[in-house]
Amino acid sequence: MARRRSSFITHLGFSQDQGCFTCCLTSGLRVYNVDPLVEKSHYSKEEVGEVTLCEMVFRTNWLLLVRARRPCCLLLLDDRRRGYAAEVLFKSPIRALRARKDKVAVVLPSSIQVLSLPNLQRVALLRTPATPRPLCALATDHNAVQILAAPAHRKGSLQLLDVSRAVKGAHSSSPAVVSCHQSELVCVSVAATGSKLATASRRGTIIRLWDTVTKQLLHELRRGSDHAEVYCISFNPDASLVCCVSDKGTLHVWAARGTGRHVCSAAAPPHRSLCSFSDDRTAIVVCEDGTFHKFSFSAEGNCHRNEFEYFLQPLDARWKASAKVCRRCPRSAISR
Repeated sequence: MARRRSSFITHLGFSQDQGCFTCCLTSGLRVYNVDPLVEKSHYSKEEVGEVTLCEMVFRTNWLLLVRARRPCCLLLLDDRRRGYAAEVLFKSPIRALRARKDKVAVVLPSSIQVLSLPNLQRVALLRTPATPRPLCALATDHNAVQILAAPAHRKGSLQLLDVSRAVKGAHSSSPAVVSCHQSELVCVSVAATGSKLATASRRGTIIRLWDTVTKQLLHELRRGSDHAEVYCISFNPDASLVCCVSDKGTLHVWAARGTGRHVCSAAAPPHRSLCSFSDDRTAIVVCEDGTFHKFSFSAEGNCHRNEFEYFLQPLDARWKASAKVCRRCPRSAISR
């Protein structure tokens, strides 16, 4: 059922509670609810242009986005007003965004800047090495330690920083460095609670779980024996489960507590995709070929796909429909 990747999709991303996902397009932007799969917002190219990155701020009306024609500019879009509330200019292109309700981490080629929301004032700065992938992960639970994970200068290592202790406009306290793998890191995920960290290297055979407090290895989760490109690793909200997808076309689910046992695996699209949990017995895979997959699994290891749908149809007439063009109304313009 898989098909060729849609050339219209430029980026996919789940909301922090994993209940929604955004689809950035050469023709605009869409926001979908996961359960049930329903389109919530639709922006045409006339409204927002070609969108290359978008990060939801939970289920609030705030959407953080980057457009292709202005890759150094971060825009804060008010979905309720359908207009821009603020923008920030950087000196280099924005590679990735990671948000929580009060902050957003902006990944640049050689640094990560943490901005407060919604005023987009800088509260922390972390220097990072240039990496092929824009790696960054941020704990999103409001009551959790605000752990930010980013590549360290030593190959296979991560910096862990508590951004709640940051000083405005300056470096934070020195980050802790964790040596995770011998080869280059390609995927990083922090649990919403901030208690656990998951990493994968270029080999892609093992997912490692770490305790962010003690910096100790908790589990080594075997994905397979063949090298693979891990696309996504995701925890459920209480960090009791973790899942991953790769170019091998398999979804894996493990218990992140106790012995770290392998719960189940199922065939998934080999295309670049994202995975998440909608609850403790349901995993979601959203793929850049425009497909949506829902898997149900049990504690005994049984797993089956019970929903498959194209959330995006290239010939959908709605792509050609032009909504009312939103009036650009920046409340602030800050140069970084």
